[in-house]
Amino acid sequence: MTRSPFEAARPAPRPRPRWDVLAAIFAGGCGGGLARYALNDAWPAGAAAFPWTIFWINTAGAFVLALVIVIAADVLPSRYLRPLLGTGFCGAFTTFSSIVVTVDELTAHDHPGVAGTYLATSIGAGLAAAWLGLVAGRTIDALRRSTRGDTS
Repeated sequence: MTRSPFEAARPAPRPRPRWDVLAAIFAGGCGGGLARYALNDAWPAGAAAFPWTIFWINTAGAFVLALVIVIAADVLPSRYLRPLLGTGFCGAFTTFSSIVVTVDELTAHDHPGVAGTYLATSIGAGLAAAWLGLVAGRTIDALRRSTRGDTS
């Protein structure tokens, strides 16, 4: 039987949705979005003020996401932990795309100094928080391994 030269070019069948994982993402997203909304509603930023609430939400989210990645991979491997907390909660809790919108709004309303400071500190704090989250996760994993006598 002769195979078509185009056989390899055919797309692979689409993967079937994993509804249980999608439900975990949905649940985490609902929680993260609600938490962000509640915090931003409780402490809104003024028109020309530094947006501290969103700054701390994004910084905390960078830390938690990095921590979740290490914990889900090395400490508590689970089918649902990363989708629930990483994709769902942190994805809805953090508003990284709003950094650009906030910088644009501050600049448009003639506050370029605040905009530049917000952008630079958001990038720096996010990177530092992610690094700390990775270090914390690896420390937790190392402590867990040492108490179990696991040297791998």
